[in-house]
Amino acid sequence: MKTKITIAITMLVAATIRAEQVSVTSDIDAPRAGETIEVKLKTPGAVIVRDSAGKEILSQMIGDDTVIFQADFAPKETKKFTVTPGKSSLPEPSVRTFARFVPERADDFAWENDRIAFRMYGPALQKQDGDKTGSGVDVWCKHVREPVINSMYKRKNYHNDDGKGADNYRAGPNRGCGGAAIWSDNKFWPSRCFKTWKLIAEGPVRAVVELTYAPWNANGLTVSEVKRVSLDLGSNLSRFECHYDTGNQPVTAAAGLFIHSGASIVAHGDSWASLWEKFSEGDGPGFIPVGLVWPATSDGKFGQADGHALVTTSLKAGEPFVYYAGAGWSKGPDFPDAAAWNAYLAAIAAHLNSPLRVTVTAD
Repeated sequence: MKTKITIAITMLVAATIRAEQVSVTSDIDAPRAGETIEVKLKTPGAVIVRDSAGKEILSQMIGDDTVIFQADFAPKETKKFTVTPGKSSLPEPSVRTFARFVPERADDFAWENDRIAFRMYGPALQKQDGDKTGSGVDVWCKHVREPVINSMYKRKNYHNDDGKGADNYRAGPNRGCGGAAIWSDNKFWPSRCFKTWKLIAEGPVRAVVELTYAPWNANGLTVSEVKRVSLDLGSNLSRFECHYDTGNQPVTAAAGLFIHSGASIVAHGDSWASLWEKFSEGDGPGFIPVGLVWPATSDGKFGQADGHALVTTSLKAGEPFVYYAGAGWSKGPDFPDAAAWNAYLAAIAAHLNSPLRVTVTAD
């Protein structure tokens, strides 16, 4: 079964707002579906994006000076777009990204797109559960392309599959699906639950949230963190950008996939790693694949330690830790087996390491 490969890779381009022609080229000899293109505007203001046929396509402003939109590419294809001032006339899409703070469920912060949903735990849950929770990433699986976060919280018992989705993954105090931490003496030194949150963007193309973490002791080093998480339409992976304040000390950071008891298949390539895990809670959720992808330029190293499959990266003082992490579902429409999931991660790594070439010229 062929699996549709999707990935959202950010491209920053300086552009003016007046009738700019945007040319985008894929250099790889493979198709790319649902790629996100990001154009930074010199002149702030709302814009309209059109394809080469003049048809308006879905776009989103990030702040007042950046527009993002998506396109599919055939192998080694170049596509052209026009960006002009104006307000979109497209109807509000039903398939979109979404994110919100959830105070009614112990200060969760949850985000999702058309393929998958995630959450991280907040201060109320830390007070309630103490060492039973932490800064790992939880996964909610979906059958449908529509948002499910609000409906799942409303029905309370979201561990059972209602035909739209279910929470069958277990994060607890571990790294879950891609939680990060300082890595020292062959173990994680993680923060606790996030302290504050800021919603940067909600959609429809990209959801972005910024989470801050109170200082903690990482094997004798005091560390604090600001984490920016983004999820694009069509991608099973969130992008994580972790900024650590270490008092100007270099550190090693790690992102992990917790290896749950039971049947788990670990696989990895040069810049990706995955688990294919069988869960028995809820009403038989099937297999939940989880994965990590990291830039080849980060010199990330794969390993298995402290109960996780993980990637470690050495950081200079002030250098961010950037990686992608996410999940799928064997009961969903996209990943029937481990081979399909691993092919997806390998394709994302290839796209990440050969980004689209974007040029902008005046009309």
